[in-house]
Amino acid sequence: MTVHGYMGKLLFVDLTDNTYQELALPENDYREYIGGYGLGVRFLYENVKPGLDPLGPDNTIGFVTGPLVGTKCHGAGRFTVVSKSPLTGGWGDANCGGKFGPALKRTGYDGIFITGRSERPVYLLITDQKVEVRDAGHLWGRDSVEAENIIKEEAGSNLKVASIGQAGESLSRIAGIMHDHGRAAGRSGLGAVMGSKNLKAVAVEGAQKVPVAHESGLDQVVEKMREDFKNLPRDVKKWTKIGTPMVYDLDVSIGDAPVQNWKGLYQEVYPLERAAKIGGDVYNRYLKRRYGCAQCSMICGAILNYIDSEGNLLVTHRPEYETIAAFGSNCLIDDIETIIKANELCNRYGFDTISAGSTIAFAMECYEKGLLTQKDTGGLDLNWGNKECILPLLEMMCRREGIGSLLADGVKVAAEKIGGEAGEFAIHVGGQEPAMHDPRCWPGFGYGYVLDPTPGRHTQGGVGFIEHGWFETELKQYKPDELAAVRYNYDSKGKVLADLNNWFHMFTSTGICLFAKFLYNDYPLLEALRQVTGWDTFDLNEALTTGERINTLRHCFNLREGLEPNDFNLPRRVMGQPPFPSGPTAGVTIDIETVRESYYKELGWDVATGRPSEKKLKALNLSSLVTDLP
Repeated sequence: MTVHGYMGKLLFVDLTDNTYQELALPENDYREYIGGYGLGVRFLYENVKPGLDPLGPDNTIGFVTGPLVGTKCHGAGRFTVVSKSPLTGGWGDANCGGKFGPALKRTGYDGIFITGRSERPVYLLITDQKVEVRDAGHLWGRDSVEAENIIKEEAGSNLKVASIGQAGESLSRIAGIMHDHGRAAGRSGLGAVMGSKNLKAVAVEGAQKVPVAHESGLDQVVEKMREDFKNLPRDVKKWTKIGTPMVYDLDVSIGDAPVQNWKGLYQEVYPLERAAKIGGDVYNRYLKRRYGCAQCSMICGAILNYIDSEGNLLVTHRPEYETIAAFGSNCLIDDIETIIKANELCNRYGFDTISAGSTIAFAMECYEKGLLTQKDTGGLDLNWGNKECILPLLEMMCRREGIGSLLADGVKVAAEKIGGEAGEFAIHVGGQEPAMHDPRCWPGFGYGYVLDPTPGRHTQGGVGFIEHGWFETELKQYKPDELAAVRYNYDSKGKVLADLNNWFHMFTSTGICLFAKFLYNDYPLLEALRQVTGWDTFDLNEALTTGERINTLRHCFNLREGLEPNDFNLPRRVMGQPPFPSGPTAGVTIDIETVRESYYKELGWDVATGRPSEKKLKALNLSSLVTDLP
């Protein structure tokens, strides 16, 4: 039976004995979990037993698409990687653009789930004609760019490849999964899960077409998108030319971008003329070409031709805002060559740039306070702003050599090894380094850092974006200006937070890019979904219920692993304890607990334990699946 918007089946691969099987899904499973991490958590909750080692053979890692991926819909090119996270010990997911998602779907599968462990390095080759486990001994030790190129040379130039670099091979808990030489499924440490399975890469290619229920109706929706694109606001059109670096200078100036491991005031230690050296349109001086991900008209990415100080030509991706802030303001670096090269090394080695830059900032503060010395660092000077230490540190972290062995697993593990007061300025939430958006500026991001099952994520949850001025047409009652005006009012935030989060989880699971969704004037998401799937009665209420189901099951995954609400907290410094005495966020202290209480009550979760009520599980049709909470 055709399931419109989907290929109708999943692929399960066991690397222990190189076997695989296909599973056809009923349409109701798709409608209840949509795709992406929604569909991912549905199957991992059932198949990943609680308490197992995230880096052991019994863990499962999945690559999952959504219903709009592979259709004509603008911005629907994302795929999600899901697994138990070795970084947090709970639910892990990471989202990525590029062209891998549509190519995976064209193989005839909505997702691939991989378990077991190969005795030797391998990569998966999946087309619409075969599933093959190939030897990757010649790829092990290669960086992700080299591995992707070699796989294409030997197996087909049209393949789309998701691979790990040496960071994933060395089981770094801040390792991501790379695609297209610089697109990253960076968060949750899932590159280490691939490394633990001796899985170097997944390569896909197919020609199957995604079935669409109402072709003519979808054409009308897409035409509406095209017309809307012509009328984008001027600053959004500027975004397509400059990309995310456009916001760096502004974010430093308003106290959004963290400075000096989240403790510094930009006007004292990182004045705006320094930020201007590595933000805005400065990268366009080296522009080779701009590019967009699959099915996207935004074209917010870019490839640079950069000639370094030694005369070497580097063809590389333009750094994104998160990378610039993590290595820039957070480490007090203002050298563009260092930023570009750090980004390239992270792309090749397969490091999450947010976690890698944050870990180096933490190490710099340890050095400042005498907890690390040059004896520990092998002679490296880790003083704030020293550009000379950044690249050597990344290389040592990649190889787990010297000081790199201490830092390779991120801030939390490093702080535990160093001991003493290091834990006081180890900036992480539940083990994961937070994104480069300061809750003292936009508290909504802090709610996401703490309340989402994947902590520390700016791309999870809705309030932070709406406070920021981005608009959700489907939830018009929550107006950006009003939310921004009351962002430091923590009472009665539960309803708006629950609604926006539930909506967010649903639309993310469709495969839509966050930027494509928010930067459009009026993205007709529900109408597009109805035309693609034929679910003509799928309305806003069902969308919110579906998002709540997805979010609740991800949360239950953590509860089953023994993680409790208080395991996810903002560090005191990030919370504003004590508050900054001056600057754009002077006097601000975030009240997370008041928000957490109202949010849990709104969702029907116990405030103390975070456990959903039986009534709530039944209402979300989760009672038969969630039977093993402690």
